[in-house]
Amino acid sequence: MIKHQNWIALAALFAPSVALAAGAQLSIQQVEVTQKKWPHSRGFVNVIGASGSPIPGLSQELFKVYEGGAAESSRILKVESLETAQTGASIVVVIQASGAMMGIQEDLKKAVSAFVNGLGEKDQVAVVDYAEAAETVSPFSEEKGEVAGKVGKITFNGKSYLLFDGLAQALSLYASAAAPGKGGQAATLLPAAKAIIVISDGRDNGSATDVEKVISDANKRRIPIHAIGHSELDNDSLPQLETVARRTGGTYKAAQSVEDVNKSLTVIKDYINKMYVVEWKTALDHDGKDHKVEIAMENDGGASLKSSVMVKTPNFTDWLKIGIIAGLILLVIIIAVAVYLLTRPKPLPTRFCPVCRRAQMPEWDICLFCLKAAKGRVTVQKGQAKGKTYPLVGKVVSFGSAPENNIRVLDGGVSGKHAGVAIDDNKFEIVDLGSKNGVLVNGKKTARRFLRNGDIITLGMTEFKFESSVAASDDEAED
Repeated sequence: MIKHQNWIALAALFAPSVALAAGAQLSIQQVEVTQKKWPHSRGFVNVIGASGSPIPGLSQELFKVYEGGAAESSRILKVESLETAQTGASIVVVIQASGAMMGIQEDLKKAVSAFVNGLGEKDQVAVVDYAEAAETVSPFSEEKGEVAGKVGKITFNGKSYLLFDGLAQALSLYASAAAPGKGGQAATLLPAAKAIIVISDGRDNGSATDVEKVISDANKRRIPIHAIGHSELDNDSLPQLETVARRTGGTYKAAQSVEDVNKSLTVIKDYINKMYVVEWKTALDHDGKDHKVEIAMENDGGASLKSSVMVKTPNFTDWLKIGIIAGLILLVIIIAVAVYLLTRPKPLPTRFCPVCRRAQMPEWDICLFCLKAAKGRVTVQKGQAKGKTYPLVGKVVSFGSAPENNIRVLDGGVSGKHAGVAIDDNKFEIVDLGSKNGVLVNGKKTARRFLRNGDIITLGMTEFKFESSVAASDDEAED
């Protein structure tokens, strides 16, 4: 008699054949082919059963990769779940913040905050809400506690419900993350696995974005939209929400009660975690051209699941081969340069005054000329440029994140043109230039006031200390 354990082993052995024959689907979400990891490539693949649930535990031997129309599969190096691979996922949560959800707003915020806090270390998450307009509550971040805190501040009092604008805003976050930021900031490197999760009653009363465009953009970027449908009014619009999820390769979960929202978020995250990461050694040319990559699941019974994408390979020269030819010469040059760099006297670094751009001694923040000419100065006490001192000279000194400011503040909470200090003889008056987050002087939000010696100015998360022997009197500063 076969023991119980053997029956389990036999069931696992035949499970793939059964799964393929039962209407399973395979879809490729992303293929990574980079110069850095060349020739290793990775594909992120969903294998979904007829019930709409992921099929876990599939053997590596079932997976095949065909590149550029080749008849033979490339060599598979490894197949594991996203959770095991620990590469993380980039997820946008979209929340309907209209008044229709006001009665359950606290439960919704708790559910989303718990979901965000429960994500993995390498997951990146963003949050969008929508009512009269779609707004980014938080861009992509690995700081889950910070994102959850922002979720807790969402207000549910909107009179409109622009669902498709909300989804379009979520899709745009991926493009924004991939583009270089202002001031030369590098693009955000998001995990390859992507997903949008929307919590909504499915209604839309006038989005500028058409539903077909949302579906088209999601499919073009291969980003599935998972939907959790909950309505406090009626269920008439929920089928529309389900259609968006199905047509973008996502899942739809009906949440009859608020408690079901929690459960649905857990199920969707499990769905994402069970995505397969297929790694193989590519045989494609690194020519910068598009190549067809097909990932398939095949078994001995002849059943097969396939999906294909066009992948652009990196365009680079194989310096390894060139290096072998000229290796000895290159080695001599490297050794000679290394010896020279190690033995030559190292000059002190020369920095330039941020005000007059004249060369100065390394230990100074600003040159003596500007120090003597300035009747006031600010020193960064908290922020990216902590310790730096800037003189206040001229008629007006501008503060902001834009490069044209006299004092540039690289702080996400600082506007392009945030504040200015007007200088009139011995008086220094700070003025808010219509910034988004305002100007704080000694912790108090201030539109304009004269500064006095020792005042603390806060712009975003950056703090400056104002110093001057000729600053305004206490009475002037309070005006």
